[in-house]
Amino acid sequence: MVLVEKEKIGVSIIIPVYNAGKYLRKCLNSLLEQTYQNFEVIFVNDGSTDNSQNILEEFSRADVERFRIFTKENGGQSSARNLALQYVRGEYITFLDSDDYYDKKYLETLYWAAKENDSDVVISGQKKVDENGKIYLNIDYPVAKYPDTVMRRLNFSGKIYRTDYMRRHKMKFAEGKTYEDNPFNLIMIFLARNLVILPYSGYYQVGHPGSTTTKKIQEEKLPYNEIENSISYILNHKSEINDYEVFEFTVLSFFTYFIFQANKKHMYLSIEDRKSDVKVIMNLCEYVQRLLKKYMPEYGKNRYIGIFKNKELQFNQRAGVWLFVKLSRTNLLKAFTKLYYKF
Repeated sequence: MVLVEKEKIGVSIIIPVYNAGKYLRKCLNSLLEQTYQNFEVIFVNDGSTDNSQNILEEFSRADVERFRIFTKENGGQSSARNLALQYVRGEYITFLDSDDYYDKKYLETLYWAAKENDSDVVISGQKKVDENGKIYLNIDYPVAKYPDTVMRRLNFSGKIYRTDYMRRHKMKFAEGKTYEDNPFNLIMIFLARNLVILPYSGYYQVGHPGSTTTKKIQEEKLPYNEIENSISYILNHKSEINDYEVFEFTVLSFFTYFIFQANKKHMYLSIEDRKSDVKVIMNLCEYVQRLLKKYMPEYGKNRYIGIFKNKELQFNQRAGVWLFVKLSRTNLLKAFTKLYYKF
């Protein structure tokens, strides 16, 4: 008798779930509609009190081999993802929030790009949509026109990671923190071998008043230590960095966004009470300047800084990074930012 070896799972999809009953069916149906079906889904019900568990069980009963459910007390998305990582069987890992969904060619596009290029990480774009599916922002990587694009978004949307690569760097998520995807992706993107950037956006991120990115930032939940540790870790592996100056520019761009935009009212949704206390922003400015002085003392010489450079980036991003660098290097960052937050 000839034994046929079972096909190895191509992609493990990790989905933390907390009170997502309103959005969950659309999320899960987008998986069933994928053109690439060699995947498993690891759900972690993070202490939901709505009908999320019932919906998960309904889908799992129909495909118990691929749809696995773990339950735990509520501890946040990071703790749910950390639990799921222990049970991954796929060659690659991707993440999906329970209120988001995929285009039907999402897994096929990212998985085969990774396989064909023997890549540790593949990056693609995303579509930000409202609860009715209306697109209010389409984020693409225009690599056909700008093959050397410096755009590197540090969220989970539109990315796939080689499992062995993630495990080699012993990646975990900062529990009890927000923006935990940013320090994670700094390491994953800039130490990746054969990084691929695709001009494709098949991840639909749903913005609504209850989502994490719409909430007012609490200083105790900012991943200060994790960001610093990620920068330090990357620099300790400097020989593996796939593009140091892009890494440095990405850090500068992230700090610019975090100070000038992330703590203001939401850019696209009508949420007026999101703006953080000025004291939080002042502490953030001090933190940022300390990190730059310690880890990137020559950041002002980065060749990507400039209002008229990097035309693939939005003008406000180019101008914002340029202004941030000028203010930081002249010790005017706190004074300007304090004035900025009065308006």
